[in-house]
Amino acid sequence: MKSKHKISLFNISIILLLFITTGCYYDQVMPLEIEGDVSYSVDIQSFFDAKCISCHGGNEAPNLTSPGSYTVLISDNYINTSDPASSLLYVKIIAGGSMEGYASDTERAITLKWIEQGAIEN
Repeated sequence: MKSKHKISLFNISIILLLFITTGCYYDQVMPLEIEGDVSYSVDIQSFFDAKCISCHGGNEAPNLTSPGSYTVLISDNYINTSDPASSLLYVKIIAGGSMEGYASDTERAITLKWIEQGAIEN
């Protein structure tokens, strides 16, 4: 009887150890660090052209086609330079956002960096 009890206690210990070591999950990923200045026309508009304008090319708001995309983002309050991480443009593409699947980690980091740099049309 004692050996069965020891085996059960051992099995329970192993199961608990597995839960403890594999149960840790972090759903928040820190953004990548982007070096240098981000250009709206080169970095942001290129991202829109490659991933967004199939829907946001006039059929669905906001219209992200060039040359008017910058004006739309600013006038429709998609950008918040005082709190970049709360900008609607960024919130839509981060994990859990409605457009999450359309942006890579690099594109998210570039977008955030552009907003942090003042969201300049350059």
